[in-house]
Amino acid sequence: MRTTTVRDSESGSITVRLSGLLSRTTASTVRAAVGKAAAECPAAVLVDLSGLRRDAPGQLTTLATASYRAHEVWGVPVLFYGGAADIARELVAYRSFVIHHADRDQALAAVRSYVPRWLRRRLGPVPANARAARRLVDEACTAWNLPAVREDARIVVTELAANAILHAASDFEVVVCCSSRYLRVAVQDASTVMPRAVEPGIEHGRGLHLIAAVSTHSGATRIRGGKIVWALLATDRQPNPLGGTVTS
Repeated sequence: MRTTTVRDSESGSITVRLSGLLSRTTASTVRAAVGKAAAECPAAVLVDLSGLRRDAPGQLTTLATASYRAHEVWGVPVLFYGGAADIARELVAYRSFVIHHADRDQALAAVRSYVPRWLRRRLGPVPANARAARRLVDEACTAWNLPAVREDARIVVTELAANAILHAASDFEVVVCCSSRYLRVAVQDASTVMPRAVEPGIEHGRGLHLIAAVSTHSGATRIRGGKIVWALLATDRQPNPLGGTVTS
C-alpha cells in the first residue's frame, strides 16, 4: 500500500491518496496515514480512493474506523472521494461514519460549505509582520468566539512568525484553523531546516519550549520546498488525554 499526502493551502485541507491493495496487512498503513493527516488539524482530510483495491468484502471497515477516530480525537472531518463502483457501493453501509463523494471537486465544495473557520495570510520576512500575524489570530479568535485561547494563540503565532522571519528569509504563510476540538496555528516557510529546541538559557530556540508549554500538541511537517510548524490549542482548555507532542 502506497500513501501520498498533499497539502492544499487554498482550502486548508490535506489529501491522502491511497494506491494499492487494502487488506488485513495494509489496514494499519491506511489508518496511520489518515490519522497522521488528521493530527495536524487541517480544515478537513480528503482521502482519494481512485487507486485503492481490496482483497475481500468487509475491508472497508478500515476507512470507517479511520474516519471515526479523526472526528472523535481531533474533531477533523474526513471526506472520501473517487474509487471503483463496488467500493462506492459498499461504503454506503458505513454512511454513519463515512462521507463519500464522486470526485475531488465535490469533496472540496463540501469542505468549503461546512468548514468556514479557516484564515490564511501571506506575509513578507520583516519584523513588523509578527504583529500582522497576531492580528490574524485576534481576528480568528474574535470571529469564532474563542477568547479562552486567544492569548496563548498570540504567543504561539508570535514565536512561529519570528522564527520564520529570522531563519527563512522569505515570505511565510500564517494559517489559523478551528476544528470542533482545537485551534490550529501554523506557519509555513521556505526553509528546509527543521526547528530544534535548545537548552534553557540559550538565546535562540527557546520559543519552541514556550510553544510546547502553552499548546496541547505541536509539531513540524516537512513539505516540498520548506516546512510547516504548527501548534494545537484545545478550544475547551481541558487537559488532553493523549498529551505529548506530535511531529512528522
